[in-house]
Amino acid sequence: MQKKLIMLAALLPQLALAQNPANSKISNVLVYPGGANVERLARVAAGARELKLNCLSARFDVDSLKVQADAGIQVGDVSVQTVDRARAPECANTSLDLRIRELQEQKASISADSEAQELVIGYLKSFGNEKSGSNTALVTTAEQLRRTGQDALQRRLSAQKRLNELDLQLTPLLAEQRRQFQANPQVRSVQIRLAAQNEGEVKLSYRLSQAGWTPVYRAYLDTVKSQVRLERHAQVAQNSGEDWNGISLKLSTSQPNQSSQLYPPSPWALSIIPPLPKQTFYAEPKMAPPAPAPVARAVAAPGDYREAEMPSFDVSVFQSEYAAEFQVPGKISLNSDGQKTGFVLGSQIIDAQVLVRVQPKQEAQAYLLANAARPAGSWPSGNLQLYRDNDFIGQSQLAFGGQEKLELFFGRDNMVRVEVEPELRDDANKGFINSRIEKKYTNSYVIENNHKTAVTLQVLEASPVARHEDIKVESKFTPDATQNSWNKQPGIIAWQLPLEAGKKLKLRADYTISYPKDAMVNGLR
Repeated sequence: MQKKLIMLAALLPQLALAQNPANSKISNVLVYPGGANVERLARVAAGARELKLNCLSARFDVDSLKVQADAGIQVGDVSVQTVDRARAPECANTSLDLRIRELQEQKASISADSEAQELVIGYLKSFGNEKSGSNTALVTTAEQLRRTGQDALQRRLSAQKRLNELDLQLTPLLAEQRRQFQANPQVRSVQIRLAAQNEGEVKLSYRLSQAGWTPVYRAYLDTVKSQVRLERHAQVAQNSGEDWNGISLKLSTSQPNQSSQLYPPSPWALSIIPPLPKQTFYAEPKMAPPAPAPVARAVAAPGDYREAEMPSFDVSVFQSEYAAEFQVPGKISLNSDGQKTGFVLGSQIIDAQVLVRVQPKQEAQAYLLANAARPAGSWPSGNLQLYRDNDFIGQSQLAFGGQEKLELFFGRDNMVRVEVEPELRDDANKGFINSRIEKKYTNSYVIENNHKTAVTLQVLEASPVARHEDIKVESKFTPDATQNSWNKQPGIIAWQLPLEAGKKLKLRADYTISYPKDAMVNGLR
């Protein structure tokens, strides 16, 4: 008997190592648009034969689960079990659960004190029914009853006030707890067979889709220095079913969910469409259109748990951009509540050319523009907030795509006045010249600089472009255009020239368009 007890005592530490759930901690998270890769660490003792991790989120992709271990620890088979959260009360260990239990314990303590005061008050109310002694003793007793009763009533009032305050704190927390329970009705446990020759760490990594990030940019234009400070920001949110506390956070522009290969093109096949057979159509009496079918509405059945609504992370905005990773400094904590948290990823100072652009045919208004070389690195498309000399101007979208340059508008320039003169047309000379019709158009613009300093003016004009050999176009610009195909776009001409302070500039465009008299020309005004 003594020998069996000795053997059992020797086996108990190994049984404990094999059966007790291990403590694990999320250490690193790589978040990309529409998902995240989570790394979790657990420490095992020398001689361990099994590692069991409980209370994991049931939302991760089981097929993506990967287990790695330090040298000297061999990893065997891995099994995953999913259970209802109601059957795992030990998993109610989030910061929200702990805060709710703390408030509930405070409420229970105050309620016990309040009930004790009720007993005192009840006793004092019944005290007068007993037989009293002398008058002196009665006066002394009455004064003691008054003081004791007053103290008991004040204590009860204070306790009730404190209970009401705790209820106000508990109500939103309990509502959030119910929401999280409905959004995450299940938890997972991972059981790993291993052979640990020495103490070390086991790392689990898995992917989940209930997380994401989106970029936000801020552009600050310094009109004096002709520089743009471009700041990177990120908004991150996760609803994975478990909080991320004290993690190392990285943000990536890669998209694991997008297509990873290119399919061969289909041949360009040409064929003759056979003529359609002649058909005879008969007029049918008109009938009232049928009533629209009722729209079916989804009704959640009892126990039908649906995923909580997540912030929208539009993966498409990241297309055509190269992947990059951003390391968020320090240790980060993100609760599993879907709330967005902002991070600053850095900034760059870019030298820019500040222009005043006018497109008079579209609008008689000048706009401030900053042109600069495209900054290095990956810049996924995202919301852009604009500041001009530290004044907020508005919002736009930063989307480079395949562009080589950065072009940012910084609002209207009301110190530059634009006047569009009425268009002149030569309608009197519509006679036939060599069986052709000729039309003449004259557009004139006056631009005035009311700034105290000179500005660089850029005016864009859409000139007519012939798409047929029988259409002839002659264009004359005064002064001569700086670019005849602005940004390699035929028909878009540009004037770019300095305009001194307090000066005016007149621009003129003359067009002569001729075409055969029997032709119908599309695009004429």
